[in-house]
Amino acid sequence: MLPEGDVEPLVLRQRTVSGEAGRRALLLHGLGSSESCWDAFVDGRPAGLELWSAGMPWRAGGAFAPAEPDDAAWITEAIRRVPGGADVVIAHSYATVLLVTLLAGLAADGRDPREELGVHGVVLVSPFYRESPRDFSWGELPRFLDLLRIGAEDGILARSRKPLAPDLRAEMAERSCEQLGPHWVVRHLHAYLRTPFLPVHLVDLPVHVVMGDQDPIVPPAEGTRLAARLGNASATRVEGCAHTPMAERPDLFSLAVQQFLTTLPAGHPPAAVN
Repeated sequence: MLPEGDVEPLVLRQRTVSGEAGRRALLLHGLGSSESCWDAFVDGRPAGLELWSAGMPWRAGGAFAPAEPDDAAWITEAIRRVPGGADVVIAHSYATVLLVTLLAGLAADGRDPREELGVHGVVLVSPFYRESPRDFSWGELPRFLDLLRIGAEDGILARSRKPLAPDLRAEMAERSCEQLGPHWVVRHLHAYLRTPFLPVHLVDLPVHVVMGDQDPIVPPAEGTRLAARLGNASATRVEGCAHTPMAERPDLFSLAVQQFLTTLPAGHPPAAVN
């Protein structure tokens, strides 16, 4: 039982029923976002793909920084809650850091995510990743907070069904950041700072990385480098997209996912697509 007034940390929802293909995918949103970031992709999903989305603790209006030693544990719980299992996990932004952390940890322990979690493929959307601790600098810390505000505004813009005035967008983004509070921001930065130390080269699970070529939050080059470092990955760079390609260009995003799904039986991701 949760204390009165608290919010359920993790909420799972079925978005579509399965079709002939029989694939089942779990959708994981980023920091301060929500399940609605996937709406356009759900509407234009590849045929036969059963979709589940998870409202994670770090969603807008979510739980107040639950005391978890490792946020990647929430990824594991979400995967295991999907009835019948999720053979594909599609993660965006902050969730990509946690998912890669989980996969790298399993690989380092000699454990196979196919056997442990039933996961046979992963799509990483706008991932955060740096190769060296020296890639982070003290001077960029204030800018990091600004990027979170920009990210909140970018997400609001991508999900809005009607035009919003810039001042209203900025106000909504500021309110979103206030709701998150400093705890989630610090946890996001902590996870990001750990990425150079992850043994991502040990991950042999098929992975496809998708990023927008105009992402103002995380340089698309980080996604390209991550794909190169992973043991079995490729990448798609979507032109004219910012941080949420699944909402901005759901047609191209759905195509990238479809191409990835067709290669899973062979055990490797598709060739790079631009």
